[in-house]
Amino acid sequence: MNIELLIGIWLLTGSISISSEIKFVGDEPDPNGVENWLNGSSNELIERIELTEGLTLTISSDGKFFEERTGDPKVYWFDLEGVLESEVIPFNGHLSFYDSKAFLLLDELVSWAVPSNEVNKKKLRYDDSDTKIADSLEVIGEQLIRTVSVVTDELYLDRVIIVYKHGK
Repeated sequence: MNIELLIGIWLLTGSISISSEIKFVGDEPDPNGVENWLNGSSNELIERIELTEGLTLTISSDGKFFEERTGDPKVYWFDLEGVLESEVIPFNGHLSFYDSKAFLLLDELVSWAVPSNEVNKKKLRYDDSDTKIADSLEVIGEQLIRTVSVVTDELYLDRVIIVYKHGK
């Protein structure tokens, strides 16, 4: 992923979320289920987003990102401590590039939420062992697609697709 594609001011246009559970293989959870979910996307849902606005995401050339709430956006939102909130609570941080993907990471994680291995330190913005959150970006056409993939208790799955357009 080329950072040049991501640099700029992005305005929220819509969002959609889904919930699921890890599939079982026989009597056991799929051993690849957590990793597959955190690395996955649900771009087929983009056409079904619910329109909303009121959030700006700014990405600078040095890889920093800044969020600003400018209204009352309706987005299924996991905050910087991995908590599902009833409203959008913006946070800031930096981009990390791994395996041809861009990820939003926090500059300083709370001590109990630092990912345990080196690969996850490049991909996960939160990992307290019970909850893992991967927050990735990609550009599709003129849109910035943010995919927030959450796994709770190694079983419960949430994914939030957040769509932005270039700000003028």
